[in-house]
Amino acid sequence: MLSRILEFLVSRSKILSRIMLGLMAVLVIADIAIPSGYDRFFWESLSGAGAIYGLFSCVVIVVVSKFLGYKFLYRKEDYFNNEVRPNELIGDPKSVEKQSKQEPSQPLKGQSHD
Repeated sequence: MLSRILEFLVSRSKILSRIMLGLMAVLVIADIAIPSGYDRFFWESLSGAGAIYGLFSCVVIVVVSKFLGYKFLYRKEDYFNNEVRPNELIGDPKSVEKQSKQEPSQPLKGQSHD
């Protein structure tokens, strides 16, 4: 049921976006034309203050998110290059297998085999 509703909305996304933009414009015009009558702070009496505050808040969220993303998440293009050549970094696994099949390693000086 939900998938049918979502498919319906997606298939008519252009019309829905125009309806939503029109509705937002009507709300801003209504805010300008009709005084609220009750304002706790002086900026609430300004026409369109809620819309301006909402736009400003969204811009701040996007800018801060991008800053945090670039600062903490972004990596250089060659960041994962070590995974392309792992054998150069840790050695060839075949040579490690050959060494383990040979004689057991000799004890270091001062150590004894128990």
